Amino acid sequence: MLQQFNQYIAAHSLANKSQTTLLAISGGADSVCMLDMFVKAGYKVAISHVNFHLRGEDSNRDEAFVRALAKKYNVEIFTKSFDTKSYAAEKHISIEMAARDLRYAEFDRLMNTHGFKCTAVAHHLDDAVETFMLNLLRGTGISGLTGMHEKNGRIIRPMLCFTRHEIEEYLNNNGLEYVTDITNFETEYSRNKIRNCVIPYFEQINPSFRHSFADTFKYMRQVKSIYFEEIEQQKSNMLVNDNGCIRIDIEKLLQYPHRQAFMFEVLHPYGFNKQQLEQIEGSLIGESGKIFTSTSHKLLKDRKYLIINKLSQNTTSPLLIQKSDIDKGVFYWGDYKIEFEIFDKADINLKCGNETAFFDFDKLTFPLEIRHWHSGDTIVPFGRKQAKKLSDIFIDHKLPVVDKERTAILCSGSNIIWAVGIRASETYKVTSETTRILRINSTL
Repeated sequence: MLQQFNQYIAAHSLANKSQTTLLAISGGADSVCMLDMFVKAGYKVAISHVNFHLRGEDSNRDEAFVRALAKKYNVEIFTKSFDTKSYAAEKHISIEMAARDLRYAEFDRLMNTHGFKCTAVAHHLDDAVETFMLNLLRGTGISGLTGMHEKNGRIIRPMLCFTRHEIEEYLNNNGLEYVTDITNFETEYSRNKIRNCVIPYFEQINPSFRHSFADTFKYMRQVKSIYFEEIEQQKSNMLVNDNGCIRIDIEKLLQYPHRQAFMFEVLHPYGFNKQQLEQIEGSLIGESGKIFTSTSHKLLKDRKYLIINKLSQNTTSPLLIQKSDIDKGVFYWGDYKIEFEIFDKADINLKCGNETAFFDFDKLTFPLEIRHWHSGDTIVPFGRKQAKKLSDIFIDHKLPVVDKERTAILCSGSNIIWAVGIRASETYKVTSETTRILRINSTL
C-alpha cells in the first residue's frame, strides 16, 4: 500500500518532499492511515485538527487523541475549536455545510499564515462513490458525475486510490489505533444512509464495484473535457460579456439543439436552480420583460437577449433635492452624475440633447425626487398635450429592459419632468414667460 501511495502522489504531483505538507487529521481511521503513510514515505508534515464541538466529550476525546498522535510522530500540530451550531444558525445552513465551511477556512488560514503549499485530506474511494450518489440524488451536471478530484486548488486527496476496507486492513496490519465517530453509523444524514444502507447492496452485487466506479470516473472526466470544449465554443457564438453584463442571443439559443445543457452550464453558476432554468427556457418565445432572480444575479428576458447582471448590493433609494440644495450643483444617484444650474433666461442658449434638459424653474415643486421607474408612470412628452405611459415611450425607443430598470426618473411633486436621457415633460418647458431656467445635465 505504501508503494501505491507514493506512486499515486507522484503520478498526480500532489506533494513535494522538500516542502511541509499540512495534514487534516480528525483521528479517524482514514486520517490516521494517511498520517502514518506520509511519515513512513519520508514527507515533512504538520497536523491540523478542528474541533467542531458537536459530540460532547467525544469531540474533546478526539482532540486529545490527535495531540497524542502529533507527539508520537514528533510533528507540529495546530488545533482550532468552533461553535459549529451557532455558526450554522447564523448563516442559515446545515450543520454539515457549516462544519465544511469552517474546516476549509481554517486550512486556508494555516496555509496563508505558515506558508504550507497544500493541505491533504483523507478522502478515499468510498467517499468519492458516496459523493457521486449524493450528486445523483440532488441533481447535477456532468461535473458532478466525475467523482472527487486528486487536487482541487490547494487541497490534495492522496488517499483516493484506496477503499475503506484497504485502509482498515493497513491499520490492523500495522497495529495503529484510531477513534471512531459513532455518528458515522447513524442514518440521520443522507451520506450515512448511502454509506450504511445503499453501498452494501452494491457490494453484494459486485464486490469490486468501487474500482469499477473509479474507472468510470476517469472515463467521465475525458467526456467532461470534450463536453466543455463544445460549451465554450457555443459561448463564443451566442454569448457576450460586456463588463460583467452577460447577454445571450435568444435566436441562436433557440436554434441550438442542446440548449438545455448549454443553459445549465451558463446559468447554474449564477445561482439559478432547475425550476428557474425550466421557466427561463419556457420564456424564450414569450414577451420580453420577464425577470428571474437568484441569490446573486438577476436575469432579464429582453426582446433579443437574455441579460444577466449581478444583483446590486445596495438598492438605490430615491434621492430628494431641496430647493436650497440646488446651489450644490452636483448630485449622484446610481450610475448617474446629475448637475443642476440656474440661469436667467437672457443668459443661456437653449441647446438640448439626450444628456441635457431645460425647465422653467419657477414652475417646479420642491423637493425634486430622483427615483426608479414604476409600472404605470406617465409623462406629458415635450411637444404633446396628452400624457403617455413611460413603458410605451421605452418601447418606442427600443430600450432594453435592463436599461429601463436603471433609468433615472426626475419628479417635481407627483409629476415626472424627465425620464433622464430619454424624454422631458411639456408641462415644465421654457416659454416666453419664463424668467429663470434650470439646466440639468446628466452623465452615466
